[in-house]
Amino acid sequence: MNGFARLRTPMDVVGMFVRRFGLLVTVSLGVFAVVLAYTATRVPLYTSSSQIEIDADEGVPTLPAAAAADAQQGLVESQIRLIESRPVAAAVVDQLGLANDPEWTGGAASSSQSPRDRAVRNLLARLAVTRDDTAPVIVVTATSRDKRRAAAIVNAVAAQYLAMGQQERRAAAGGKASVLNRELDKAAAAFSAATGALAQYRASHDLTGSIATGSAIDQQAAATASQLAAARSEADKAQALAAAASSLAASGRPDAVAEVLNSPVVTDLRRQRAEVATRAAEIKTRYGPDHPKTQEVDQQLADLDKAIGQEESRVRTGLASSAEAANTSASAVAGELGALRSQQAAATRATGKAEDLQQAVETQRQAYTNLAALATRATQTSKVAFAPGRILVPGTPADTPSYPKTALLLALGVIAGSAFGILAVLLAEAFDSRIRTTDEITALPGVRHLSSLSLLTRRALRKVDRHARPWDYVLARPMSSFAESIRSIRLRLIASAVPGTGLVVCVTSAVSNEGKSTLSASLARTMALAGDKVLLIDCDLRRNGLAGLVELRVDAGLSEVLDGSRSFDDVVVHDAAPGLDVLPLVAPRFTPRDVFGDGTMRRLLDRLRRRYAFVIVDAPPVLVVDDAAILAGLADRVLLAVRWGSTKLEALRIAVTRLRETAEGAIGIVLTAVNPRTATAAGYRDAHYYMMTAHGYHLN
Repeated sequence: MNGFARLRTPMDVVGMFVRRFGLLVTVSLGVFAVVLAYTATRVPLYTSSSQIEIDADEGVPTLPAAAAADAQQGLVESQIRLIESRPVAAAVVDQLGLANDPEWTGGAASSSQSPRDRAVRNLLARLAVTRDDTAPVIVVTATSRDKRRAAAIVNAVAAQYLAMGQQERRAAAGGKASVLNRELDKAAAAFSAATGALAQYRASHDLTGSIATGSAIDQQAAATASQLAAARSEADKAQALAAAASSLAASGRPDAVAEVLNSPVVTDLRRQRAEVATRAAEIKTRYGPDHPKTQEVDQQLADLDKAIGQEESRVRTGLASSAEAANTSASAVAGELGALRSQQAAATRATGKAEDLQQAVETQRQAYTNLAALATRATQTSKVAFAPGRILVPGTPADTPSYPKTALLLALGVIAGSAFGILAVLLAEAFDSRIRTTDEITALPGVRHLSSLSLLTRRALRKVDRHARPWDYVLARPMSSFAESIRSIRLRLIASAVPGTGLVVCVTSAVSNEGKSTLSASLARTMALAGDKVLLIDCDLRRNGLAGLVELRVDAGLSEVLDGSRSFDDVVVHDAAPGLDVLPLVAPRFTPRDVFGDGTMRRLLDRLRRRYAFVIVDAPPVLVVDDAAILAGLADRVLLAVRWGSTKLEALRIAVTRLRETAEGAIGIVLTAVNPRTATAAGYRDAHYYMMTAHGYHLN
């Protein structure tokens, strides 16, 4: 079982870091100290930089914007390679005398390399050349132990680059001028040939008259196209009206056609029919359906309906005739437009070739003009070449070193220290099997947790006396939280005692230094202060852990009582706490004899049960001396002291197993030396937490 098993809530994690705060701080400060030492031992380096503005427009003045940007980028990259070249570095080494500077001639080198070669190599290694992303500017950076030397290097590099670039530009311009002049002669011949071909074609095809005729045809065709559009619009409208009328007639609603509704003849006929229908209704009502007058009126209605139908048919026929006439008119206009299009195509074919020849002439003229401008410029540059740029910002000595990055390293030291500190805490917790919670105790079979005792610091004990021991604190501070924890043990023992007989309690631990003697003496004194008659027996023969409890020097004790040389009443000592007697040991005793297993100790305890309410037996550690197991078998109750944060769970498990071989009943566990500051950080599941954190109930 490792320490992670008890991390069940965020408070448990907080408690882990509180408990191991010392480890966290130690590791963090250690790592930070290493980083600090590393930073302090670094040789400081200074960085200086200069900025060079490149004449990026030189050589690419006539290119489009996108092509000019690409050409500009390529030009800047080529200048960067020139600055980083070995000739520039060698010139700087010679100018500044770096071959005589140990800073620049040091480092691993073959025996064949001269100091100058090593200086050139080291200069190139410490030289950084970059470009600005937004402008044709090159930044030259150099690093040196001397800040003035760094500034001198970047300025010398910039000056040497400009000088070499000017020489290269003059040589390149001379060769370029020769090539451009030859190309210019070829362009002049091509331009002359293209101009002659255009003039000859125009003369042979009489293109001047054709062009005028073609312009008139274009205007006439445009007007005819407008007329055709209007005619087709009218034809479509008339066709739509005729189709709508036919559709409504076929569906039995001829009177729904707008032209029928708007016809004055149809309107008058319908008015007459309405009047006859009104009169017919009156006659049918008066004379009946078979009367001659009724039949006469019905015949009038039929004649009017027939007349209305004939008029509606005439209107639809008129709409169809109008649609046919509109289509005929549109077809005529379309034919006229087709003839004009044929004439227009003929004129276009006549001028197409001339336009192509004219475009060729313009192309040759533009090419000749561009080559003439480039040749003139190249010739001028070959005579008076300018530098490829200018120093925009010269290098200056830096105020602070660029290496080491002290602030950054210290920040990394803090981060790394914290990370390693946390890692150390996690590793310590992962491999920690020491008992820190009552849950780990109650998980063992056959045991029960009785109480937890706070750690009494030296500061708290000095408030009582300079030489005070924890059992003295019980007498001096009987209402303290420590004494309250002891009283809780007494109450649990009383609850399990048989009335009318004394209770023998064996107090032991798994290993030494668990606080069992402190527990024995403090429990005995607390019981005595509560009014119990108590006897405390020191049975740790080899350590004599209660020697400091008895202030008087004694010449006999438990050993003498067991071997029969002295009686109990002769050697028993009265303690400072009223009601408490102590059966001490004169001195540590090492003997192979079975002191407690021969029956003498059993008979002694039987007699003492009748005289005392409680007999507290301070036994040796159970995993160190077998006497503890024997004494546990003789006792009525067994208390096992477990030191908080010290006793390992496996040791406790073995000790409990050993005690259960002889002892009967549940073994009571008492956590000792619980650190209030760290235990309460995650001890809210322990009842002792509430006792330690309470205010106003105890007098500490």
